[in-house]
Amino acid sequence: MIAVFPAATAGVRLVDLATGEEIKPGQSIPEPYGHGQITYLGPTVVHQEGEPEPKPGRVAVVQYTSPETDWVFLPAELHSRYEDTD
Repeated sequence: MIAVFPAATAGVRLVDLATGEEIKPGQSIPEPYGHGQITYLGPTVVHQEGEPEPKPGRVAVVQYTSPETDWVFLPAELHSRYEDTD
């Protein structure tokens, strides 16, 4: 299982490059290589040396249903980008 930063406190949002709409955790999106749908789970968790609290990363965690597994993609692979919300 890949650690996913909690959506409520992430401070970032994933935005679809084509529509400008936010891709929210739990939302189904097209698999980058054309193999159906995957579910966006949220950004990765980053632990920076010297920082007491983890921060959201800029890599997207997704879940495949068959086989059931978590995976990560760079936002560009999902035709999206991360934006700060704070």
